[in-house]
Amino acid sequence: MFIEGAIPHKFLEAAARVYHSGTGAHAIFIGRVRPDKKEENEVDHIEFTAQQELASLTADEIIHEAKQEFSILEAEIWHSLGNVPVGKACFLVVVSGKHRKESFAALEYIVDEVKTRCAIFGREVFNDGTKAWKENKT
Repeated sequence: MFIEGAIPHKFLEAAARVYHSGTGAHAIFIGRVRPDKKEENEVDHIEFTAQQELASLTADEIIHEAKQEFSILEAEIWHSLGNVPVGKACFLVVVSGKHRKESFAALEYIVDEVKTRCAIFGREVFNDGTKAWKENKT
């Protein structure tokens, strides 16, 4: 589930090819580090940490729930650890389903639940060197 640093482009391309024999639709979410501002300071990068074992178990539960509720075929979650600069990918979710509507619904559910329930933490580092814990937005 975890990748050190930004999620590489080649990895993003490979994730789009996640395949299950009954797949009719893939839904993909790619989260990137934004250049948010706090007062006059802009985010330079985010330092990601996690309670990896707990976060991985929770992610597995979330995927299981999504499979039950939305009848999707497969789902995978990846998240960065360490420093990820602005503009780089840090969170990737791929859902495979028979149809697009169930895939889209499951994707939104998984992204929201990971942000709410997984023990993954981001500390924004600003261009002046100050730091602040990231607050997830919907």
